[in-house]
Parts: sequence; C-alpha cells; structure tokens
Amino acid sequence: MKEKLSNLIEFGADQGNVKRTVFYNIEKNKLFVGDSVPFPIIYLPSAGLSYAVYVFSEMLVIQGLFPLLLSFLLMLLLALYQFKSRREKTVVEIEPYEIPQDYFAVQRSNGIKTYAIILLFALLTAGFCWLYFLFSHFMTLFLAFSMWYFFLLLLLTGQFKKTKYLKVLEGR
Repeated sequence: MKEKLSNLIEFGADQGNVKRTVFYNIEKNKLFVGDSVPFPIIYLPSAGLSYAVYVFSEMLVIQGLFPLLLSFLLMLLLALYQFKSRREKTVVEIEPYEIPQDYFAVQRSNGIKTYAIILLFALLTAGFCWLYFLFSHFMTLFLAFSMWYFFLLLLLTGQFKKTKYLKVLEGR
C-alpha cells in the first residue's frame, strides 16, 4: 500500500539493511517497512550560502558572533525547508512489518546512542565556534559549519518522535 511520508514516523533501517526503513503509522499504531527515502543534500548549498552570508555580514556589520549566528540560522532555515518538502512530497510503498523479538531493546539502545551523538555534535559545534573566535582560522569555521550540519541532520530526523512512539507501541 502507498502512504505519504508525512503520515509516517521513520524508525530507521530494517535490522541493518539501510535500503529498507521501518515506518510507524500513528493512526493505525502499527509498524510498516518500505524502501528508504534519501535525505536531502543540504550540506553543500547550506554551507556555501552560510559562509557567503557570514563573510558578507562580517564585512558590512560587526565581526564575531552576529555573522556566525546569522549563517547558522540560514542553514537551519534551509534544512527545515528541505526536510518539510521531503516529508510532504514523498510517497512510500509500505507493507506490514513483523516485529523481531529483540526489536524494542535494540531500538532503546540505538536511541541512547543517537542522543549521545546529537549532544556530541552540539558540543563540537560550540567548541569549533569558540576556537574560531580565538584563532580566526578558516578550518575551524569550516569544521563548525560541518558539525552544525550534522547536528541539524540528526536533530531533524525525528529521534524525539521515534522515542515517544516506541514507548506507545511497546505499551500496547
């Protein structure tokens, strides 16, 4: 059966098979499996545009925090738009999923690891921004943009929704 991606919550790869994704349908309170939907490629345009905004605003306005925050905000807005567009336009062919015996334990473990990685990328972003303010080196700015991108990617993939609905599904 076909279903819009906006009606589903993506739970991740089907037992390590990255070509298949497990989806959760909120209305039916069931798991389904279907082909994976690639994430939008937001890094190159976002990072390039963010860097251009950073350089331009640094020339015109004040140096330091404001241009960096402005460029991070621009990357966030582009990522939000692309993720929203992906969810609204994509239709997925899905079929019912038979839940493996250790599914919930594995998903809880993966969720904890994902939260740790999200925190790590947030801390790395802050660290590279701080290093950029200290040394004004392009490589630290590039690494700050890269870590911010990875932080956004993980944050916008829906880990918080996944955790919430896993608890609902496990409790039924």
